[in-house]
Amino acid sequence: MVKKIISQKPLSLPEVKEILEERREKLDSIQLRVLEYTRKYSKLSSEKANELIEELVSRFELTREEAVQIVDICPTHVEELRAILSGYKRLVSFLLFSEDKLHAIVDTVKKYLEEDVRE
Repeated sequence: MVKKIISQKPLSLPEVKEILEERREKLDSIQLRVLEYTRKYSKLSSEKANELIEELVSRFELTREEAVQIVDICPTHVEELRAILSGYKRLVSFLLFSEDKLHAIVDTVKKYLEEDVRE
């Protein structure tokens, strides 16, 4: 049976973790390895990850793909963020994003990390 892709959207590690946790009983060995990876490297809950993605997209005009990458890595320094953003088609991200904007993105990520720890 041929499978047809109806739609696609980038998912963060916490979102993937949540999906795989729900289907845990039906996972094959590769999917179980992906689940273990997401458990190990997810830094936020799925709910907080979604909130952060939405805030990054709306407040900082990032693409969903960029926002998901930021959520997956959760940079806590501007240098880390610059490295993440430079890998996209916006090769001149340092020109597109002022230092203030980069600091604001990092501060937003830190805020979500702190909130998630408290909950």
